Amino acid sequence: MITQLIDRFITTPLVGIDLGSSVLKVVEVTRAEGRVTLRRCAVGELEGEDATKLLKRLLSRVGITTSHVVLGIASPEVIVRPFQFPPMPKKELSHAIQLEAEQAVLNGHALEEMAVDWHLFESSSRESVRGLLAVVPKSLLASHLQWARNTGLRPTVVDVEGLALWNAYWALRGSRDVAPKTILLVNIGKSKTNFVIAKGPDDLILVRDLHLGGQAISKGQEKEWALEVHDSLAYARSHGLRTLDAVYMTGGGSRQDLKMLLESAVAAPVEFWNPLKNIARGPGLSVEESVGPLLAIAIGLALRQPT
Repeated sequence: MITQLIDRFITTPLVGIDLGSSVLKVVEVTRAEGRVTLRRCAVGELEGEDATKLLKRLLSRVGITTSHVVLGIASPEVIVRPFQFPPMPKKELSHAIQLEAEQAVLNGHALEEMAVDWHLFESSSRESVRGLLAVVPKSLLASHLQWARNTGLRPTVVDVEGLALWNAYWALRGSRDVAPKTILLVNIGKSKTNFVIAKGPDDLILVRDLHLGGQAISKGQEKEWALEVHDSLAYARSHGLRTLDAVYMTGGGSRQDLKMLLESAVAAPVEFWNPLKNIARGPGLSVEESVGPLLAIAIGLALRQPT
């Protein structure tokens, strides 16, 4: 999503790197004729480990030699929202998006402290220009980039984790639905939760990162987490959400007790989603299926292509 980091001439497969608070995930995929194949995959525990050293070891273990990687970024301060304007010249459009970004900035940040990027949807028409705006704290972006460069990697794209989560779901499962469905995806990590409501690649309703994850919920903050989910749904309803056709939970914190908590918060049935059930494996690749929920964001990052 942060297009100023994109090298438009990359031809080698990109590697998705999801740096969580407790687990580091590395994924390489290929995509051909609508079929996504997992080529390489490595997962490592971060507890007591230096993240830079662990990443180098994981890359070496699975034989990944390319330095071109896609990083994910997530924070409650990351803002993602769709926009729609009447047709206008490019210069005026840039100004309109800048005004939209100024209105979106939260928590007392000045716009100068934020990196702003946008993507125009192919579904834009003569009647309207539609797209997606992303506003990210520059300090957060810089820290992720510096970490990757310290490892000797070349960050080709930085994407919002929630968008990567939806990208993975759409590529592996959603695009196969006969009729469009409004989906809620909830990815629960140790210290955060990614929350996405969308109907298609050009129809995102809400992308939000919650500052509470599985660890906080286990330590008695169930009500706070459920309230955050409830507030997110209320916001989505005020911006066009009517009904949810399906709700999926994934991530390392996806457990039966949290599934029940989520069902109570959204008042709808919830299913676990394991991306490994929807992706082919490359020759000789053996991955425990139980690892699948950890990989959703990393897979989405690896599927992100320069534009």
